[in-house]
Amino acid sequence: MNTRYTPDGKPKRPRLNGRQKGAALLAAALTAAFCLFGLPYMVVGAPVAAATPAPTVTPAATPAPTPSAAGTQEAPSESATPTPSPTPFVTILEEDAENGRWLYEDADVRIDIERQQPREGVVATVAVLTQKGEALPLRTAFADGAFGENVRAKTREIAQSVDAVFAINGDYCGFRSDGVIVREGALYRDDPAREALCLFADGSMRVLDEEEMDTETLLKQGLWDSWSFGPALVRDGALPERFATDVSPENPRTALGQRADGSIVAVVVDGRLPGYSEGMTIEELAQYMLDLGCVQAYNLDGGMTSCMYFNGKVISTPCGTANQERSVSDIVYVPRAAE
Repeated sequence: MNTRYTPDGKPKRPRLNGRQKGAALLAAALTAAFCLFGLPYMVVGAPVAAATPAPTVTPAATPAPTPSAAGTQEAPSESATPTPSPTPFVTILEEDAENGRWLYEDADVRIDIERQQPREGVVATVAVLTQKGEALPLRTAFADGAFGENVRAKTREIAQSVDAVFAINGDYCGFRSDGVIVREGALYRDDPAREALCLFADGSMRVLDEEEMDTETLLKQGLWDSWSFGPALVRDGALPERFATDVSPENPRTALGQRADGSIVAVVVDGRLPGYSEGMTIEELAQYMLDLGCVQAYNLDGGMTSCMYFNGKVISTPCGTANQERSVSDIVYVPRAAE
């Protein structure tokens, strides 16, 4: 073995021949090429052009870490999830007919319905309508969409034709030929005869004497609906001294009123049903509406006409043939929220 030594006696590395030198140069060249071109693939998975600048990330795009319960911080997710916009109001609909409770709520109105027993032998269904939006919660509708003496349909049929979620019978305005009848701002009849219940565009209710009403002026002041049946049950928070009615004994009744907070109260009293509900006298109905907190209240058509409808069903017990409501000319209703 030809080993060379330095002057101080240390062995020298052996000299490389031409073939060995070529191999060493090739290895060095391959190593340099790998570091220059192959290493970026191993680090990021793809080559990055030097001329392409890195994207700028604004502070708003990077969510702040959320502290955990132990005081440490969790790593932010790889991509920020945008905050969802508020969803539209979801309609609430609950039915418990067995226990006599119903609930409906949308963006414009809340309806709480409860079946009550004001006294033994009397059953009443009470609905409280609370306005939430700007629009009046109450609407009115005629049978077949027309005002006339012989235009009639059952309460449920009229309610279904206008997609009502809630309805009660109205004043059967087509049965009489007198009275002041205004519906949704339109005057249909102006023949004063009795007291009227008036609903204004601002949501307020008042009981007025038709003989003293200047209908044209009231319309300019926002008169929206007027019902002509009666008598008035509560007026300005007090019971009348006497009631002008031809039907004083116990009977099925329908009443509409308003509390001081603006909520509307609709009541249907079942009657003429021995062993279930006898009905109420006008005086009893007036006291009942006052007890329910009404400062204004009015008697609508009753007897076989009395009917309350909710979500596709009649939820009171009409006293007509086979417990079917009588055909009437009009209803008071709440429309179902648009889908």
